[in-house]
Amino acid sequence: GGFAGVFGRIADTYFQRHGDRSAELAMIAAKNHANGARNSLAHMQKDVGFDFCNTPSDKNPRVAGPLRRTDCSLVSDGAAALVLADADTAAGLAHAIRFRARAQAGDILALSRRDPIAFQGAHRAWAAALAQAGLGVMDLDLVETHDCFTIAEMIEYEAMGLAPPGQGWKIARDGMTHHDGALPVNPSGGLKARGHPIGATGVSQHVMAAMQLAGLAGAMQVPGASLAGVFNMGGAAVANYCSILERAR
Repeated sequence: GGFAGVFGRIADTYFQRHGDRSAELAMIAAKNHANGARNSLAHMQKDVGFDFCNTPSDKNPRVAGPLRRTDCSLVSDGAAALVLADADTAAGLAHAIRFRARAQAGDILALSRRDPIAFQGAHRAWAAALAQAGLGVMDLDLVETHDCFTIAEMIEYEAMGLAPPGQGWKIARDGMTHHDGALPVNPSGGLKARGHPIGATGVSQHVMAAMQLAGLAGAMQVPGASLAGVFNMGGAAVANYCSILERAR
């Protein structure tokens, strides 16, 4: 039941159309755990490795459908805050991060009334934000995305334009989204390892991205980061929000 059941059914549908992608989901989980090990603010700071994530066991049981525990983010306590300032005030600060673009798109709540693995609202939010910013997705230096479950991150690769529909698993496999890849995704560890405090999650994603752009991300720093994408969603891609952030100072 609950969201694990919902995303378990989404994973089942994806696998029915595009083959069993359990190994690629485990690759996403292992990537985000490795990233979380670099983040002193993450709730889970242990690199558990691919083999553990890919093998059902007493410590990593199946939760819903093909999803194992390592495919599911923890629901945890946490707090995050942003300080918003006008441009004149920001000009006098040591570090300032600007919203270059922001977009929101909704979708139908009931999965029975839409393609559950299309994430069309997420696609529209990403497309609108990138168009507003005058950028392509590969112009970004990093992305913080809503990996409530590993299947969500995989489909979000498709929604943001990294892969055609049904081929997000190839992105998980080729290393593009690793910390040292062409477009690091969730260098903070994501919801999977950093934590998912629900109400604070979207703000925390922006905080992680802002730290990267200010060069204050410590061991999780993506070298030279100046542009970041942030994607947060409510429900199963029902409410979708995308921000493009850039370093102003």
